[in-house]
Amino acid sequence: MAKISTIVKKDRYRIAADIGGTFTDVVVQNTSTGELLAAKYPTTPSDLSDGILRAFGQVIDDFAEVEFAVHGTTQGLNALLSHSGGRIMLLTTAGARDSFFIMRGSRPRREMYNNKFQRPEQFVRRRDTLEIGGRLDYEGNEIAETNLDDLQAAAEHARVNGIQSVAVCFLFSYKNPDHEIAAREFLERNVPGISVSLSHEVAREWREAERTASTVADAYISPLVRQYLGVVESRLKEGGLTVPLYVTRSSGGLMSVKQASKQPIQTLFSGPVGGIIGAAEMTKLFRTDNVICADVGGTSFDVSLVVDGKPRVVNQTTLSGMDIIMPVVEIESIGAGAGSIAYIEAGGLRVGPESAGAEPGPACYGKGGTAPTVTDAQVFLNRFLPRAELGGTVRIDRAKAEAALTRVAKSLGMDAETLAEGILDITNAKMADAIRRITVEQGIEPRDFSIVAFGGAGAMHAAFLAEALEITDVVVPPHAGVFSAWGMLHSPMRHDIAVQFNKFIKDVEECEISRRFEKQSELAKAHLDAETGGKAEIRYQYLLDLRYDGQEYTVTVELPQNGTSVHQISEIFHQAYNQRYGHSHPDASIEIVALRLVATAPMGNGVAPDTSSTRTTELKFTERDVMFGGQWLKTRIFNSEDLYQGDELDGPLIVDAGLSTTVVPPGSRLVVEAQKVTRLIVGRRESKS
Repeated sequence: MAKISTIVKKDRYRIAADIGGTFTDVVVQNTSTGELLAAKYPTTPSDLSDGILRAFGQVIDDFAEVEFAVHGTTQGLNALLSHSGGRIMLLTTAGARDSFFIMRGSRPRREMYNNKFQRPEQFVRRRDTLEIGGRLDYEGNEIAETNLDDLQAAAEHARVNGIQSVAVCFLFSYKNPDHEIAAREFLERNVPGISVSLSHEVAREWREAERTASTVADAYISPLVRQYLGVVESRLKEGGLTVPLYVTRSSGGLMSVKQASKQPIQTLFSGPVGGIIGAAEMTKLFRTDNVICADVGGTSFDVSLVVDGKPRVVNQTTLSGMDIIMPVVEIESIGAGAGSIAYIEAGGLRVGPESAGAEPGPACYGKGGTAPTVTDAQVFLNRFLPRAELGGTVRIDRAKAEAALTRVAKSLGMDAETLAEGILDITNAKMADAIRRITVEQGIEPRDFSIVAFGGAGAMHAAFLAEALEITDVVVPPHAGVFSAWGMLHSPMRHDIAVQFNKFIKDVEECEISRRFEKQSELAKAHLDAETGGKAEIRYQYLLDLRYDGQEYTVTVELPQNGTSVHQISEIFHQAYNQRYGHSHPDASIEIVALRLVATAPMGNGVAPDTSSTRTTELKFTERDVMFGGQWLKTRIFNSEDLYQGDELDGPLIVDAGLSTTVVPPGSRLVVEAQKVTRLIVGRRESKS
């Protein structure tokens, strides 16, 4: 485990950047000593690449010394959520023009009884959806050739209407992509510069509605993401970077900029997954393989699970009302970050999801913001105590936080202290509900997990979340404020392959599945060798989508590495089904729907320095009044650099780590463990210090 340092030696470095809605976090690791230098810089929405370069400029002088570079971006996700992509066109098989707009005709489960529910606006207009003649049967055999006149009409429509990107989704193209490939070649010849997304490349799986939605999403963000990646890569190269720039992908691995430009949809959750990979890496020190990742940034609260030391990856997610097919780390995200704005609605207090963002930011930043935020509440209650400046760029002004809170408090007939604690109580309740959605609602007991708190504000809320969920164990990494960027340094290269199968297990030959996986492994190896230069050791994970005869949806199970018989596959499925639904049907026929291969290639973790030093000097701290439970309590304030392994301290106390702050309320204890991992034991009241 590396420690935060303030000195960068002239050596070789690994660098990572995580672009958030409020701050851009960067981490630079010295490959010889393992030391880390971390920094934050306000995100620059008008030009995200500018924020990256300025953040890196605070910690490294010469990009020529970099041997590994990675970053996570929310450019594509922001474009989807804000509907800020360009105008696109959708080409479908003749007769299927309306399938995308009809989708499955159902509404989200959480909106079942909402009589005011309205579907989000679609990313493609119906008048920009064109039918193309030509047809394949369900096995991928050609019934009718592609109609060139229809393609010519589509090309003319694109030219006349300023179409920037095209989504092509033909029936059964996941079986045979020839018609889609022909459409792309025709469009690229006749409409120079146009971006084309093909469904068999975006999501080569069955389910027409989901495959079309995935392709539309990819096409919608393609121009923006490709332009952004091109600008970032070129500016870093101009600054001296000589190695490839990698991008984190939604499934938790890495890919090259070239690959990310081919499949922009794989970058949707590029930013948040870094912290989850980091949490999985650190479970080696946690004494538990099951953790809840609680990432509190400036704009959002992202929560996910690491089970048995691995992030939970699902094969489908929902964004803007569309079901998207792609491997993605399961993340529940809500608008409850440190910059979430508090306001009055219908006579009551509300918090979020609107955020003050990086510009103008919370009132306490002194950059023009006047609405009270979660950060303003923390500052006013004296729980947020940055050293001089936040990330070296933003000076905190407590008086402006108090003024913003007082204006709203007067309207509600209460004092600023009551309002500030109310804002935090509402925020903590929303965060706890988000955790329940990925645990309790899925039959998982949160009390069996530890919370790993990171992000600039994660450790300020973690003890209160743990108390609400009856969790006793909270872990705070030593670099919590930039943990997602740190996690990116530990991410492997990754490539996912899905192949339709559609056979009942009883009809499968004993070696057929193994042969299929061997073939896909060869393809995955060729892809990763091209991405890594053939220098990395590749690891494979074998998965099957299975279901009982007559069912619509599947359960994905992992197979052992040493080969699995058909009988063993059946037993693994029965156990997985029973674990998820509480029952199984051992006598029912089982269908294999798809084979999934996950190939990863580690990119190196650098050197971990020796941080085993123990205390040799007297423990230093200051004191100030901090509000807990409506009372101003004398609270000790510690600098994280003054804490050593073996220190045990009872709350109330606050630990200032420069880029993050840990709040330990009364009744909880802080313990400093190996590698300066900080553990909070929530609810323990006996005193040792």
